[in-house]
Amino acid sequence: MTLFAPSLRSLCIGIASSGLMLSAQSAMAQSISCGENYTIAAGDSLSGIAADVYGSASAFQLIYSANVDTIGPNPGLISRGQVIYIPCRNGSTTSQANDTLIRKITTTEQLDGPADVAVRVVTATDWAPYFDESQAQGGMVTELTNVALASATGSPAYKIDFINDWGSHLQPLLTDHAYDFATAWYEPPCELIDQLGDDAKFRCNNFEWADPMFEILLGYFGRAGEPLPATHAELVGKSICRPDGYETFVLEEDGLVEPAISFGQEGLITGCMAGLLDGTYDVVVIAVDPGQGAVLELGAQDDIMLNEQLTKVLNLSPVIAKSNPHREELLAIMNSGIAAIKSDGQWFEIVNRHLSAHRAQTQ
Repeated sequence: MTLFAPSLRSLCIGIASSGLMLSAQSAMAQSISCGENYTIAAGDSLSGIAADVYGSASAFQLIYSANVDTIGPNPGLISRGQVIYIPCRNGSTTSQANDTLIRKITTTEQLDGPADVAVRVVTATDWAPYFDESQAQGGMVTELTNVALASATGSPAYKIDFINDWGSHLQPLLTDHAYDFATAWYEPPCELIDQLGDDAKFRCNNFEWADPMFEILLGYFGRAGEPLPATHAELVGKSICRPDGYETFVLEEDGLVEPAISFGQEGLITGCMAGLLDGTYDVVVIAVDPGQGAVLELGAQDDIMLNEQLTKVLNLSPVIAKSNPHREELLAIMNSGIAAIKSDGQWFEIVNRHLSAHRAQTQ
């Protein structure tokens, strides 16, 4: 049994009701091995291919991360005839990043950056596998940020600080220019600003995002054995949980605001998942990887499932205050580093290593 059984209509092309079974059969019709290219066939899905190659449908994000430029922003829209690369899930490489540039700071007071540090970055913990002090290199996105700045044009001096109060990062730490970048944050759909809440409007009006550092899969978790909504509109009338401090624009852009839904928050992801188990909530909306980790922590692998057909892709990017007097220069530095590590293979090596380690722990 896989950790999260995908819905029958999830991430699939062709006949919707064919689901994972047809997908796995389609993949098996061709010889498919990691480290090789694979041509998408009718009925294929990323989750089905992942189940065949890795033994776990939930590992589809590894395939998606390796092929995001080919597949595009929606992992559910793959086309027959597309050629994708199937990465090997080993994570056996070791990091080359200099983790002495990552500091842990316990205060949230305004901090003066050292005069010789050109780029000051703040992040926080407790969002594995992306950001976590207990992980190697501070988590995947922390390492991506570290390596990107080390590869940036001009070889800038930089520091990355852990200040474990996410709520302080944008304001006051960025708005007061104690730090240049917070890494990393979702960019709201600012073109829909009229239907967004005050928090998202504030971000649209006061911050600018660098190029995407990583594409997060936003998951919708429900109780196993219950009917799965096929569209976001079918969530109207449901009780939805997001952890405290997490963005709500992911719901607002689909019109999922009170009174259309009942919205609740918990201090931890596990709190939302526990509420799902006891009936307090109908849906938990959270990034797929941290969500799966919380389900495993509760021992609820057979009771909670991921509804993959509602999965969204969100760009996770470093963010800077529009009022920063060096904004354009700093964005150019950060973007040059992101482009460099995506072109020379470092980006995927880091992503593969961290996601493989996380999958091994959560399955």
